[in-house]
Amino acid sequence: MPAAPLVVTSDSALWAQVERAAAAADVAVDRSQSVQVAGAWRAAPAVIVDAARLDEVLAARLPRRDGITVVTTRPMAADQWSACVRLGVRQVLGPDVSEAELVRVLADAGAEGRGHGDGRVIAVVGACGGAGATVLAIAIAVAARWADRPVLLCDLDPYGAGLDVGLGMEDAPGARWGDISASHGSFPADSLFRGLPLVAGKGTDVAVLTYRRDGPTDARAAAADDGAGVADDADVAAAATVLDAVSRAGGLAVVDLPRARLAAVGDVVAGADVTVLVTPADVRGCYAAARVVPRLADLGAAMALVVRGPSPGGIGARDIAAALQLPLVAAMRPQPALDKALEAGRCAGVASRGPLGRAANAVLRYAGGA
Repeated sequence: MPAAPLVVTSDSALWAQVERAAAAADVAVDRSQSVQVAGAWRAAPAVIVDAARLDEVLAARLPRRDGITVVTTRPMAADQWSACVRLGVRQVLGPDVSEAELVRVLADAGAEGRGHGDGRVIAVVGACGGAGATVLAIAIAVAARWADRPVLLCDLDPYGAGLDVGLGMEDAPGARWGDISASHGSFPADSLFRGLPLVAGKGTDVAVLTYRRDGPTDARAAAADDGAGVADDADVAAAATVLDAVSRAGGLAVVDLPRARLAAVGDVVAGADVTVLVTPADVRGCYAAARVVPRLADLGAAMALVVRGPSPGGIGARDIAAALQLPLVAAMRPQPALDKALEAGRCAGVASRGPLGRAANAVLRYAGGA
C-alpha cells in the first residue's frame, strides 16, 4: 500500500480542517504530533507541517525533501519564513487561503502516491459530420485498456448522439455530466472512476463520461446556437478538472470534441497531448479539414491526422496530410460491419480489431499512451 501524506500538527482545529479536506479529496492522511518521524517523513508523498511546529522540525534535523507544504492560521514571523527556506518548503497556505486549495494539495499528493503522474489526454475531432471521430475515440479507449492504466472515454459534445449509444450503454447506471462537480477544484481519479459506467472486458475497464439522454441540464447551454452557452456550461468547466485528475493518476483520457463548438472547449484542446483530426478521404472532407485546422491552431492544439477511406476520387492520405501540413498517424480502410455494430451498440467489440483497431493503436503510439 502506498504511503499516505503526513500531517505534522498538534492543533486539533487545524487537524479537523485537514481531515475535511482529505475527505473531499478522498485521500487517507497520517497525523503525527511528534517530529521524531524520520521514516514517515521520507516515505510520505507529501508533508503538511503546522507552522507552529517549524522550529521543532528543524531541531529534529529531519532531511530536506520535496513536497512540503506549511499551513498557518496566523501571519508568519520572519524566523518561520527562514525555516521554510531551510527546509525547502514548496508552498505556504496562509489563513486567507480557501479550503479548496488544501483539497488540491492533498489530491495531488494522493495521486502521486497512487499513480504514475504521466497521464495522457488524446482529443479527437471530426473534420465534418460523419468523419468517424466518435468511433475512433471509442476505438482508442478500447485499445488503451491493455496498457495497464486507468482509461476514461469522455464525451464533450452535448448535442451529439452520445458515446454511450455506440457502446450500448445508454441505460447503464452511473454518473453523467451534470452529476460531476468541480466545486472543490480537484478530486482523485479513483472516486471518479468508481461512479461512472464501465465498459467491461479483457484488460482495464473503460470508464465512460457522457451526457444524459435528455441532453444538457444547463439552460444557458441550450439557449445559444453559437457555442457561447456551452462555454458557460458547468459540465465544460468541470472537464479540465476531470482530465487533470485522470492525468495526475497516470491514466489516459480520450475526449470526443464538439467540432462546431471548439472555442467552448479551448482549455481542453490546449491541454491535450495531441488532438487527432479525423477526415474522410474525399473532397468534402479535405475542404472541411482545411477550415478546422486553423481553428485548432488558434487554440494551441498539437495536431495529428487520421484519414478514413474509402477515397472515391483517389485522393491519397499523404496528399491530404501534406496539404494540411499535419503529421499523418494512420490511413484507415473501411471497417467491415461497423455500421451494423454501431446500430446494435456493439462498437467496442468491432473497434478492437481490423483497420479501426490498427488506427487506434497507431494513435496511442504517437501520443505515448500505449
